Amino acid sequence: MNPTAADRSTPDALLESARQLFAERGYDGTSIRAITRRAEANLGAVTYHFGSKEALYHAVIASKLAPLQERVDAAAAVPGATLDRIVSVLGALFDHYADDPALPRLILQQIASGRAAPPPARAWIRHLAGLLSRLVRTGQAEGAIRGGDPLFLALGVVPPALFVHLIRRPLEEALELSVDDPETRAAMREHVVEGARAMLAAGGGKG
Repeated sequence: MNPTAADRSTPDALLESARQLFAERGYDGTSIRAITRRAEANLGAVTYHFGSKEALYHAVIASKLAPLQERVDAAAAVPGATLDRIVSVLGALFDHYADDPALPRLILQQIASGRAAPPPARAWIRHLAGLLSRLVRTGQAEGAIRGGDPLFLALGVVPPALFVHLIRRPLEEALELSVDDPETRAAMREHVVEGARAMLAAGGGKG
């Protein structure tokens, strides 16, 4: 059972309230008053505990990305062929976005706002790009991954793992495809990971 605002500490309640509101309304559409009202906290609580609305936003982004990074790093550390480890990372990305639909909504709000990416988001992008680039480079040295710039190859396989989650609602409304349906989710995931395998494998195919 999820705790109510009264059961949580004030900083935790503010974070949870802000996570929901920033995902629903974006940064500019979310007021401190709305955050504190939903958190059942006084109006000065955001400034007292976080310093500013922007600092709270950064804390929200960091709190949402930390478990994603942990999941991705665990997938990358699984023993096996390098290409299989890359596929494992992309599967972890897909699964996490499916399990936490508020995160893609938050990403979409950030993109739509035109605001500069907050520091935690920039750090995550650098981490993921570096992780996948190193794996691609290793796979190239082994002859398992085709030639090309490791960074660009890495960047090329990431978007499909996120895209279906960004357009989750239009998919449901226009095509009646729901990530919540186990069979549909499994088929989408398979398409993402095997598409990446085919894109990266030396000589094409599953390699």
